[in-house]
Amino acid sequence: MKRFLALLLCLTMLLSVVGCGGNNNDPGSAGTTPPAGNGGDTPAPDAGPAVYRRLYSSEVTTLNYLYTATTLEFETAANTIDTLVEYDKYGMVQPALATSWETSEDGLTWTFHLRDDAKWVKADGTEYGPVTAQDFVTGLQWVVDPANESKTSDIVCSVIKNADELFTKTITDFNELGIEAVDDKTLVYTLKAPTPYFLSMLTYVCFMPAKAEFIAEKGDKFGAADSADNLLYCGAFRIADFQPQVSHTYVKNDSYWDKDNVFIDEIQETFNKEAVTLAPAMYQRGETDYAVISADILPTWMNDAKLKDVVAPQRNSYYSYFFCFNFDPHFDAAYEPDNWLKAVNNENFRKSLYYALDRVKAKTVEEPYDPESQLIGTVTPPNFVSVDGTDYVDLAPLKALSSSATFGYDEAKAKEAMAAAKTELAAAGVSFPVKVLMSYNPSTANWDKQCQIVEQQMEGLLGSDYIDIVLEAGPATNFLSEVRRAGKYAMMLCNWGPDYADPETYSDPWSLGYTYNWPELCTDPAYETGETYTAETAAALGLEEKFIGTKVKVYNKMVDEAKAEKLDISARYNKFAEAEAYLIDHAFIIPFGVKNDGYCVNLVSPFDRPFAPFGVSSLKYKGAKLLEKSMSLEEYQAAEAQWDKERAEAMAKAG
Repeated sequence: MKRFLALLLCLTMLLSVVGCGGNNNDPGSAGTTPPAGNGGDTPAPDAGPAVYRRLYSSEVTTLNYLYTATTLEFETAANTIDTLVEYDKYGMVQPALATSWETSEDGLTWTFHLRDDAKWVKADGTEYGPVTAQDFVTGLQWVVDPANESKTSDIVCSVIKNADELFTKTITDFNELGIEAVDDKTLVYTLKAPTPYFLSMLTYVCFMPAKAEFIAEKGDKFGAADSADNLLYCGAFRIADFQPQVSHTYVKNDSYWDKDNVFIDEIQETFNKEAVTLAPAMYQRGETDYAVISADILPTWMNDAKLKDVVAPQRNSYYSYFFCFNFDPHFDAAYEPDNWLKAVNNENFRKSLYYALDRVKAKTVEEPYDPESQLIGTVTPPNFVSVDGTDYVDLAPLKALSSSATFGYDEAKAKEAMAAAKTELAAAGVSFPVKVLMSYNPSTANWDKQCQIVEQQMEGLLGSDYIDIVLEAGPATNFLSEVRRAGKYAMMLCNWGPDYADPETYSDPWSLGYTYNWPELCTDPAYETGETYTAETAAALGLEEKFIGTKVKVYNKMVDEAKAEKLDISARYNKFAEAEAYLIDHAFIIPFGVKNDGYCVNLVSPFDRPFAPFGVSSLKYKGAKLLEKSMSLEEYQAAEAQWDKERAEAMAKAG
């Protein structure tokens, strides 16, 4: 699946969305302070309609959910169009437009049975007709039609039989697409290969239904972002009024099949280009129900007893951050790339850096009030997927890594590995101190400060006679292509986000064809033929006899074996866990943490809304309830702990 989608979603969420409702990076309010943890979610008696108000600073360019690939526009779709399945607040998959489904023994055929009470309505709430299986066929055919230039066609083409062939015009008969409406309520997908995570992919916009008759009626106006009348609605809300760069009004869909679980009656969005700057003061005046508390004013709020009582973090994203070692250096000779290559191919050298990194100190730059909440000891974050009632990161191969209080930081082990590395590297002709080029993007807030902390802390522990961490600012634009993909770093903070509900998605960065860590080592003749480097060749290269290429092959073989297990999910997940543990145990990377969108004040609790690190479920307001007051940090932490407990119980019950 193309990575541009995940990057685009991340950038759009960070730069464009204001008032995302506390999902992902209040002095003027009424009500008394609730007990820690409940956020005050008991509505006042006779309060009238539940109305949620927020500002937005960027206008959507389309309402056509079959076309778009931005989070800003995904949010509109998530709240107005339903999918076959959805995720509840604990991240457990639930029926939505489909009431049940089954899979063939070979994993290639998925059959869904649609509910009888799902309806399409117009913007004014009048009913248009039932949601049928043919609507899903219409939607998918629209996406793979190259004339429509859908931005999410790659998702469909990656799994559905003949989708890629239709999109590339290898075939032209859309009846050959792997989807069939057997009757109005029976829908069948045929996949190009068994795909264990297919169910989670159905929560992307490209798998949403569309009414052929309505598309024909509207023509080029279908989904145009100038009127609410250009869409039909089958989700929890409908757009009652849409005025570009003025306001949007979403109202509860009274014809919605699950309307009893929609607790907000109306969402009012008001356009303001200065939303980020103005919203905090407007919140204090009772003029909006959500505001980002940006880093420049956060200390002021946190040091004021009254303001502190209503400020809480937003939920962590599922972009995993880790320090990569570069085994294919292409940086300037001044930073001694040949010397670095010899050093980084020594496992004890890598382990000395792995154990020497104080994650808490490094994370405090970004999250000064609760840094531990964003640290992880694995590549895959917790609460991503589970099997047999156990969180993936708690499976036996990963449990020790995920449950560590320090997530790898150990001064004694760092010095022990350093002592061994010094002896081994000296014999290989490595000169000390080893220069460690650490590059960063100057346009990313606090990245430079974090690098400074890492430099001071690691050199302080290991000694500047052993390593010399050299900080270098890369270009503010095209940083990815100019620095990481170009190999102009020795050790650098990188990230990766998920595309679907399966641990395979977090193994991608270290697979063949990706530009993380070792692009040339994975494609050299020795790797491709399955041969290992001889002791003589390793010595000639100045490398230890146990050349890293051998271990790379072991890791990739483990991943390939995990990918090959398509039907036994428990076996599949445990194989991926073994591969991930191998990657970390040999210190190919240093897992670090996750991030969020900072702190906010918000009259909607994030813990009542659907939860999923993929698809659009987490953008929904279905299930959300208005609070009497915004949560404080302590209340948020208590609510999150309660959510963790309830989620573990739900997973165990589901088995």
